[in-house]
Amino acid sequence: AQAAAAQMKKQQSGGTILLMSSVTGHQAHKNLAAYGMTKAGIEMLAKTLVIELSPYNISINAIAPGATITERTTGDAGYEKIWSGITPMGRPASVSDIANAALFLVSPVSRHITGQALIVDGGWTSVSPSPYDKK
Repeated sequence: AQAAAAQMKKQQSGGTILLMSSVTGHQAHKNLAAYGMTKAGIEMLAKTLVIELSPYNISINAIAPGATITERTTGDAGYEKIWSGITPMGRPASVSDIANAALFLVSPVSRHITGQALIVDGGWTSVSPSPYDKK
């Protein structure tokens, strides 16, 4: 974020900085305190940078994905089944779901959105049962 902000300030053309967070920054989970704290910290960084960067026409937001099918999770046979069962939309996010949220946040249509975390979780934080809390 520092390097991007410095370049955008130098060019005086504004822009958007996008940070990656997680729903774990919004919802506590057993044995994930340090991870959740760092993700909540990323979202506070976005809010703080709004104060510093808005005068330069730079917006800053975060994406907070929920369970997502990635290369790492594809090898876990139960991952998709578990998260499909507890996510209101009936499935974990795909990489494309997260990418589409990013495209929205960096596009001109979201220009007046800044200092926010966009949760992309298929509604999971609305009901928030966690398989991690049962261990």
